[in-house]
Amino acid sequence: MNTFTKVTLGTITTLATIVPSALAGYQVEGYHLMDGNDFGPQHKAVATQLIDTLTEIGVPVFDGGKNNIKICLPKKDGSRTLGYYVPSKDYMVVCTDGIDNDLQMETLVHETVHVIQDLRDGLDNSSLVGPKGEYFQKLADGLPTYKADTITSMYDKKDWNVEVEAFFFESQGQVVANELNKWKF
Repeated sequence: MNTFTKVTLGTITTLATIVPSALAGYQVEGYHLMDGNDFGPQHKAVATQLIDTLTEIGVPVFDGGKNNIKICLPKKDGSRTLGYYVPSKDYMVVCTDGIDNDLQMETLVHETVHVIQDLRDGLDNSSLVGPKGEYFQKLADGLPTYKADTITSMYDKKDWNVEVEAFFFESQGQVVANELNKWKF
């Protein structure tokens, strides 16, 4: 192997190690799709597991900031959308502009719970199946007051059960990743 080849291979190896974290995510047809590197080192492993499984089941995760998705921009009253899942189209958006890594990760996990709720009734429809009965009550009773207040003030009553489950598990990334993995087909 000549010197040029050795230097070139060394450079490629170095770039392959450095560049992924610097350029997090990837482009498809001009859209930035997220990967684990978009969530910082403290969340990379679980984010990668979630996004890889979501991609495997056909749910891409778009970066709302890098794709300039208008719904991700702050509203006049200062409120903002952190992310959303569209069950009728099977894609997710995580809003990133001005939102710290911890909240972005929480949003990814929250929206992944909605994907699991969609999978319960089949991914090829637009319905989410939330918890019922004693399980719902256990989750609702376990929510911090500020999360319960957020649900009752920001969501229609018909959506409370799916939101209770999503808010309950949003800080439990590995639990949600393990559950999502069970739904792969």
